Amino acid sequence: MCLFSAAASAFFSPVQEKTSTGWLSDVNHPPVSVLAALTGEVNKEAQSINALLQVKLSGDWKTYWRSPGEGGVAPTFNIADSHNIKEVNWLWPAPRRYPVLGVETLGYKGEVNFPLIIELQDINRPALLKGVLTLASCTTICVLSDYEINLFFDPGNLIIDPDVAFKFARAKGAIPLVITEQQLSEQKNNTVIKQVSSSWDQAQQQLVVQVTNQFGWSTPDLFIDSGDPEFAYITFSAPEINTLNNTMTATIKVSSWSGEVNLTHKSIRATILDKDLAVELTTTTSDQIISVPAAGGLVSMFLIALLGGLILNIMPCVLPVLGMKLSSILSARGIERRQIRTHFLASSAGILTSFWLLAVFLMALKLSGQALGWGIQFQNPYFIAVMVVITALFAANMLGLFEIQLPAGAQTWLATKGDQSHFGHYLQGMFATLLATPCSAPFLGTAVAFALGGTLPELFAIFTALGLGMALPWLLISLFPSGVLLLPKPGKWMGTVKLLFALMILATSLWLLSLLANFIGMPVTIMIVVILLLLLFTLTVRKYGKRVFLIILISLVATTAVGFLAGSLTSKNWAAPLADNLHWQALDAQSIAQQVALGKTVFVDVTADWCITCKANKIGVLQQDPVNSALQAENILLMKGDWTVRSDTVTAYLQSFNRYGVPFNIVYGPGAPQGIPLATILSSEQVLSALKQAQGENSDQ
Repeated sequence: MCLFSAAASAFFSPVQEKTSTGWLSDVNHPPVSVLAALTGEVNKEAQSINALLQVKLSGDWKTYWRSPGEGGVAPTFNIADSHNIKEVNWLWPAPRRYPVLGVETLGYKGEVNFPLIIELQDINRPALLKGVLTLASCTTICVLSDYEINLFFDPGNLIIDPDVAFKFARAKGAIPLVITEQQLSEQKNNTVIKQVSSSWDQAQQQLVVQVTNQFGWSTPDLFIDSGDPEFAYITFSAPEINTLNNTMTATIKVSSWSGEVNLTHKSIRATILDKDLAVELTTTTSDQIISVPAAGGLVSMFLIALLGGLILNIMPCVLPVLGMKLSSILSARGIERRQIRTHFLASSAGILTSFWLLAVFLMALKLSGQALGWGIQFQNPYFIAVMVVITALFAANMLGLFEIQLPAGAQTWLATKGDQSHFGHYLQGMFATLLATPCSAPFLGTAVAFALGGTLPELFAIFTALGLGMALPWLLISLFPSGVLLLPKPGKWMGTVKLLFALMILATSLWLLSLLANFIGMPVTIMIVVILLLLLFTLTVRKYGKRVFLIILISLVATTAVGFLAGSLTSKNWAAPLADNLHWQALDAQSIAQQVALGKTVFVDVTADWCITCKANKIGVLQQDPVNSALQAENILLMKGDWTVRSDTVTAYLQSFNRYGVPFNIVYGPGAPQGIPLATILSSEQVLSALKQAQGENSDQ
């Protein structure tokens, strides 16, 4: 080596240095040519330099990836004749699948650039990269060609070649991002991949790889290989891929010409490609079989979504709109069955339209990489403001304070068509859907999580099912309009019912205004409420006179007083919530594991002010004994994630559990370090049982 160093010092000069081979080809196989060139970039700390290997293949000729698939030969580079070269690290772009005569191979066509990282033994001495590149190329026949690589250079005298450096940087940018097992376990990577696991089924000779992507999957593909020499004799078939929510499960059949394979506790590399995603993960197989989601998942979720949409009709968010609908039915008693049918079909169409608009809105967010969730439009102050205006107008209209009068010609035209109220019923359906989104119901969370974690067609299908489920009662009446005849006959009592429903919608307006306080502040909100009430009182006086206004006002005060009196007399029979004396900390997902290690039990409540179900859980369970007292124990730490306004931290935490809406509650502890997720609608028994289990106690005790 000393003789070489002395000879190199005398022989090498800037003129004699050779940093590019130029294009090389085999006279016996001209469709393929290669070029190796140095970029001129030197990394003194790593004692390495960058180089680029360019391969051009004409026509249908292709070459191979480091794991060629069921046929072909991976490229090799023998550098035994090199000097001052420690190692050449070959970086591989993501491959493509090429089936040929029933055999699937993995590789590249056209032009492909391979970044090379050349590690030197001594960065301060000249070096010689000399060797033979053996490259296989195939169409229906295969040719093995050798190319002589000779590069002489002095790292201290290299000049950067802008063209080669640019191509190197672009080629390196196409290399899948390598994520180690340690990075995944510590969540130090900045990618969307959150978990990977693999299992080996010896009996089935089958490998299963499961990967969680916090933003879901589009059309993923997966390639398996390893640096283990044993893998050179193993063939991995194309994976059968199943996606459910944010989890992809790939099943790969494995075979070898040498006989049975055993991949238990083997380290494998999984290269995963999807829309805007290319990563290389390392995972060690286990013998714990990973269950593959059964086929027909979309069908079962479609049925669950139907049920979830149906249940939305009895949630408190939708009751004001159902009141409007009932009022319109009673007012229209006596109309023809055909008109009843078309009215309810119009409302059903409005419900479906709103769900489709929500689906399109969420699709746009998903494609742009934004946060997804059920009811996230209530994190937008402009949406809330529009809803305040709409509900206030509906309430005023039901109170008879104003009517929208069309020109006489338009009224005559609509009357002759017999459908003058169809648009109103259509709007009622849309309005009911928009008011339903702050509510979470059983089955709804499961369906929404599947939709938001699945593909775009799955998302649209699930939201269609939710719309059909919510519209089901309306559709039943349109099919059997004679059912309306079972309702009571119109009378004076209808005015009272209409007033009640109008007040319910007005209360909804005030509730929506309270949500605006998170964005515009309480003083401004109070000012708007006062102005709204004054305007309402003024319109009432103008429409009905002072006498009627005083009667309504006295009736409201008297009714409220009677209600309070009845409540006080029967308070012993009511489950009154305790004072809100629970001490909550802001959600800090990173510190949960540390608190559990100290023996703490952590109760997490992810909530939002606009979430009706969250309020019900708080008043009905968390602020009731025995849960309230249990949560005040010294060893329990309470964390709250507030999703009232947009929070990327809270969103990421929800999506790590495949949740896309609130409420979400989970309990951690020494007995459950990974957490025990609770049902959407809490019960005292469930919360207490989870607390005991998390603390490491037997829940049966």
